[in-house]
Amino acid sequence: MANKKNDSQLLHNVIGNLVEEAGADAVVIIYSAVRKGQTHTYLIPYGNAHTCNALIDYAYENFLPPTLDELEDVEDE
Repeated sequence: MANKKNDSQLLHNVIGNLVEEAGADAVVIIYSAVRKGQTHTYLIPYGNAHTCNALIDYAYENFLPPTLDELEDVEDE
């Protein structure tokens, strides 16, 4: 991502598409980016705070690291 304005527009577009096309009531985007040798983590919630918290809890409870087979499938693509 090139700069803060582009980042903001990209995130706005992603959230807008999820709301409009997928009917999302809430969206939580979490990502990290390395800038100037430092890793920064970003959390962007959209929607009702309770629903966003529930999404984060759900992701935490259900996240499984990729298996070796899944990593090999990605490398093959």
